[in-house]
Amino acid sequence: MEHDRESAPLPLGELFAQGPFPPHHPGCFGCGPSNPSSPRIVFERRGDTVRGAFTMDERHQGAPGVAHGGIVAAALDEASGAILMPLRRPAVTVNLDVNFKAPARLGRELIVTSQLSAREGRKLFIDAVLTDGDTVIATSRAIFVEVPQQHFVALGATPGELFSIGI
Repeated sequence: MEHDRESAPLPLGELFAQGPFPPHHPGCFGCGPSNPSSPRIVFERRGDTVRGAFTMDERHQGAPGVAHGGIVAAALDEASGAILMPLRRPAVTVNLDVNFKAPARLGRELIVTSQLSAREGRKLFIDAVLTDGDTVIATSRAIFVEVPQQHFVALGATPGELFSIGI
């Protein structure tokens, strides 16, 4: 099924209020304050859209002065996963299609936004955009699949550790 990137986002429900989110967990690569490699993306809900702000530094460098493509893709994946917080549903990435448009320069505030574009059973289709001001750095379309809470517990999460998605 093809999903229109220009369509309105699907509702995220009322389980998680507007405003800033807590980190997924302290060691999270994308938003965790305890992970020394994290760009510490700070997410917030704005209606049915999730928005994150962050600045990358030399830890995230690819070519001189610009971010490595892997961290750009990770930021888009992280924003896609942040949609799970207001939904309060555990899910995992099964596909991430990234289109790079411009270099992501280090030391600049970047904004990443995501929206839930479609659902098909357990599949969640999520679109994300990374920008530097008016410049689109990269876009992505992700497919996440809902999993039982036990999935994360079996991998080492303790009850309460992943509060952000209901675990």
